Amino acid sequence: MRRLGNLWRRSGRPRGRHTAGRPYAPVEPGAPDPGARAAAVLVDRLEPDWTVIYGPWSRRFYALAVFPTAEPLIIEAATAPELRALMREAERDTAARPRPAAPAA
Repeated sequence: MRRLGNLWRRSGRPRGRHTAGRPYAPVEPGAPDPGARAAAVLVDRLEPDWTVIYGPWSRRFYALAVFPTAEPLIIEAATAPELRALMREAERDTAARPRPAAPAA
């Protein structure tokens, strides 16, 4: 009977730094991608109609529309300038569409 751990091992694959027998590797504390996070904060401050965040796991920028739209509007891009260009495009597209009707009181 094969051991369960062997099912996931791949031959020739380099072993990770947390593997038993590997030397200790110091890790610097701090947030990953500080420049990208700072860029997201800057774009968020420059764009009042959008909420902009940076996903450190995906390493992508996300913009969520704060202005009223027919359906939720979320844009993602690899860089901050690309995100701003997509935001302008989305604003042009939503300006051409009629705004959703306000709920009756």
